[in-house]
Amino acid sequence: MEHEHTLIDQALEGNRSALNELISISWNPLYRFISYKIKSQEDAKELTQETFLKAFSALSTYKKTGVPFSAYLTRIAHNLVIDFWRKKGRSPLMVDLTNDHHPMAENDRPEVLAVNKEIRVELAKVLKELPDDQRQTIEYRIIAGLPIKDTALAMGKTEAAIKMLQQRALKNMRSLLITHGIVENQVRG
Repeated sequence: MEHEHTLIDQALEGNRSALNELISISWNPLYRFISYKIKSQEDAKELTQETFLKAFSALSTYKKTGVPFSAYLTRIAHNLVIDFWRKKGRSPLMVDLTNDHHPMAENDRPEVLAVNKEIRVELAKVLKELPDDQRQTIEYRIIAGLPIKDTALAMGKTEAAIKMLQQRALKNMRSLLITHGIVENQVRG
């Protein structure tokens, strides 16, 4: 976090490479978070850029209170996603994880890819069945890759609450995966 604050100070002084490094560090997790919330990759790219524009235009007012810059960006992105859906007159949609396209590795066989797609479809269904706070915790922690502290700040909860929500979410997901017949219930002896 100290490195981020140094970069912010340098960016405020007009150092372009510090600004570029802040973007480089934060782009992928932020884009992943936004694209999960919005189906269109183009809209997700635009909102990611808009998040950075808003953050950097208000950078002089950013207070170093121990909050990581990534949590600050995620909060801005979250608000932009809500505004995006509000302008469209709809509530946020869950992005179907089956649309998550990755380049095919040389050793990926079609049957492995088919099974992986089936698993993503089932995981997307299970995620939609979780209570909102548990689903949001999984989105921040696992999909966006935010640390517990950043997730707590973004959701306005304590770190202990986030740990509990994540534990419950994963337990509920496991139960749902068993119920859907995706994983077997293994009894430990």
